[in-house]
Amino acid sequence: MKIMLIDDEALALNQIQRMLSGYSKLSVVGSFRNAREAIARMPELQPDVIFFDIHMPGLSGIDAVELAREACPGVDIVFITAYQEYAIQGFDLNAVDYLLKPLLQARLDQTIKRLMQRRLYEPEAIQSTAPSRILCFRSLRFQRSGGSPEIPKWRTVKTQALFAYLLHHRGNIVRKETILEQLWPDLDVKQAAGHLYTLIYHIRQCLKQMGINAPIRNMTIQEGYMLDTSSTRIDVDEWENGLRQASKGDWVHSHSELRRLLELYEGDYFQEHGYWWAEDERERLRKLWYQHARSLARFYEKAGMQEEAITIYKRIQDADPFNEDDGLALMKLYMSIGRSEETERHYHKMSQMFSNELQIGLPAKLVNWFEQATMKLSPNE
Repeated sequence: MKIMLIDDEALALNQIQRMLSGYSKLSVVGSFRNAREAIARMPELQPDVIFFDIHMPGLSGIDAVELAREACPGVDIVFITAYQEYAIQGFDLNAVDYLLKPLLQARLDQTIKRLMQRRLYEPEAIQSTAPSRILCFRSLRFQRSGGSPEIPKWRTVKTQALFAYLLHHRGNIVRKETILEQLWPDLDVKQAAGHLYTLIYHIRQCLKQMGINAPIRNMTIQEGYMLDTSSTRIDVDEWENGLRQASKGDWVHSHSELRRLLELYEGDYFQEHGYWWAEDERERLRKLWYQHARSLARFYEKAGMQEEAITIYKRIQDADPFNEDDGLALMKLYMSIGRSEETERHYHKMSQMFSNELQIGLPAKLVNWFEQATMKLSPNE
């Protein structure tokens, strides 16, 4: 197990390095008195564990831990401090352990045992050459390559909310102060920051366990975080790109693909979570679905494929039951193929919904069309 030591006191560094030399399965790969210098060397040295002194000048252990995890994802942290209150902060940052100065060999033995057990039993992330997928339609789910969609086991509701927010802004920097205001508006900045670091840690652990290659990049302490999904497929992106490509082609050849894409719309964007900040995107994607669904229904209608047109219009009406134009188009299609009972049934269904939910009558054009249509039928019935 490779250990890196960071402490601004030379005597403290020498002491812990001497104490660690007694463990045969450990090797100290780097010893630093400056946190920034240590972080710069982490990608090269790739430590498994970092012993951090919390109380340091400049970039402290508390501030540096996020940068360290960015440089070495999955690294374990052990905090060293002479102050009990800093130890509590260490656990807020999901440190494996904390050690109080002056160091005692018996207490260090406990820490090393804990680290060994953790490294021995920690499950590995599933490796795959094919990219995994993140699903956002209806609910947030992960899909490993070749597997079925799974609901991640988030540590808390806020952990899920933070990941969803970073995913919503994927590829862009989300400032830390924005996250703190969103998730912990009533806490002071120091407390809220501790909670934020904890959530980021748990998100990274969840992504690792689920085999999702979407690293959270720390864009410096002052700025914020960015979720990098360049190596992961996102269902909403694939769906929108598919619509764009299908719409470019000849409808005669592309209608089957467009219908497949419309059926992939399982539900609105983050529908089951109801995030208010996602409403604009939710509405945009919903309108995109309606636009292409109506275009496809009209194509089927003009092509004499009434049954296919009816199927599309029925789904549109299920999603938007108060749209009078879609309701009228559906009833006209029923009537055109002699399904007058379906026409009447749908008319009364719409009438009941307008009355019960909107407390108004049906629009005049629906009433007038239905009355004329039934009058034409009555002499033959």
